[in-house]
Amino acid sequence: MQFKLNREVVLTLAALVVTSQTNFALASAAAKSTAVKAVPKVAAPVSSADTETWRKNPPQTPAPRPFKLPTVSSYKLDNGLTVELLEDHRVPFVTVELGIKAGSALEPRDLLGLSSMTASMLSEGTKKLKSKDIAEEVDFIGGGLRASADADFTIVVASSLSKYSDRLFNIMSDVVLNPSFPEDELKLKKTNLLQELIMKRSEPDFLVSERFAKVVYGEHPYSVVAPEPETVERISKADLEKYHAAQYVPNNAVLIVVGDFDKTKLEATIKNSFGSSVWPSGSIETAKIQAAPKLNGKHIYLVDRPGSVQSTLRIGNLGLNKTNPDFFPMLVANQILGGASHSRLFTNIRENKGYTYGAYSGFSARKDPGSFAASADVRTEVTTPSLQEFIYELEKIRNLKVEDKEMADAKNYLTGSFQLGLETQAGLAQRLLEVQLYDLPANYLETYTDKVMTVNPDDVRRVARKYIDLDNMVITVVGDANKIKRELELFAPVDLYDTQGKPMKEATGTSKPGA
Repeated sequence: MQFKLNREVVLTLAALVVTSQTNFALASAAAKSTAVKAVPKVAAPVSSADTETWRKNPPQTPAPRPFKLPTVSSYKLDNGLTVELLEDHRVPFVTVELGIKAGSALEPRDLLGLSSMTASMLSEGTKKLKSKDIAEEVDFIGGGLRASADADFTIVVASSLSKYSDRLFNIMSDVVLNPSFPEDELKLKKTNLLQELIMKRSEPDFLVSERFAKVVYGEHPYSVVAPEPETVERISKADLEKYHAAQYVPNNAVLIVVGDFDKTKLEATIKNSFGSSVWPSGSIETAKIQAAPKLNGKHIYLVDRPGSVQSTLRIGNLGLNKTNPDFFPMLVANQILGGASHSRLFTNIRENKGYTYGAYSGFSARKDPGSFAASADVRTEVTTPSLQEFIYELEKIRNLKVEDKEMADAKNYLTGSFQLGLETQAGLAQRLLEVQLYDLPANYLETYTDKVMTVNPDDVRRVARKYIDLDNMVITVVGDANKIKRELELFAPVDLYDTQGKPMKEATGTSKPGA
């Protein structure tokens, strides 16, 4: 639609504009004249650019605050159970963690999965309560209850509103000490786990983890990422009862309580719930664990996944344990290399090259030496260029001195995130339990920040050379072997496996080699 203005309207609008401009000019002149007579001449104002030079300099990160652990009351019950109590009255809540020094390392080899199954079945029924009763009680007291097991330990975590702490200990004690392992619940657990194992076989991350662990750890229990279906099917109620009776003993366990409680009253509650009258001490079984094998030479282990549009890479070797003096230098070295989205691997392989959504590194410091590994999911066509960049970054941190800014950023990140994790009851309870289970120094939490901050560039280079062994490196890849095997052979000899973990002579699928 178009509008037409007649001549009179146009002239009227023009006159209004001229009048407005004239009045504004006269007013401005009058103001200037008045200002000149009333105010003496002053210097020209400083430009905003001169007054905001501070914007060019980023704020300085303050030094980490020292962490002072609140008073912890430690003692042992007459059955050998170690107890630690830490009062925290900021919120009306209580968190309890029970750690038992027994895990899958103590499982019979023909019953892999037994320790995790035992832990997961604890809350499925006791001699007095059914699983529904347990769930309703936990819900009523406003808390949670869960149990899990790894190779080294079994952990039971429970929580509730502080006014229900008595009921919390009653239900936790009943679950830990009197599980009934009902047959119907066990059957359901086994069915669900078997279905889960089938699904995992379709996940590249599981396949690469499985192959990497088997090569690095050999016959050591850490080599088991998941149990085999046949061992799961073999587990019976009698097996659970036998394992529970042998391994769930108080003289091989630690109980941590953090929260809003009355110490005198709580000590009596703990004695009634976990003392010798209900939980007698037992013999402690020690596992005969075969050491991880010594790696010899660089080798590639390729899991063929025909049709895969990505390759999953994991590169590493055997690492260190939790009590190793090199733990803190390695912590800083890993943070610089690939511990976060601002680290070297991420910046190079994602930001600069665009090969992946993320590239990281990590090391697992456990009771026995864990592993170091760098990993990423990359597009199939850039599998070998990505591997080359990984090797470049690993060589770089081994041989070149780390810059001061990288050191400062890594240390600030590690100390800040560590102290932030101690701000919650659950975080603090977990760390206190960790100190006990791994037999760490009593002042571990208080000296953590100082030990991180004292790491220097020479320490980083030293531990990188020691624990990143490029001459004896395990390279695991999951991807379409027909597309990537030929180029991978330029790096090292390649062993081929199918998704069931079985060795193969030739790749399957329809892709042409080198395509």
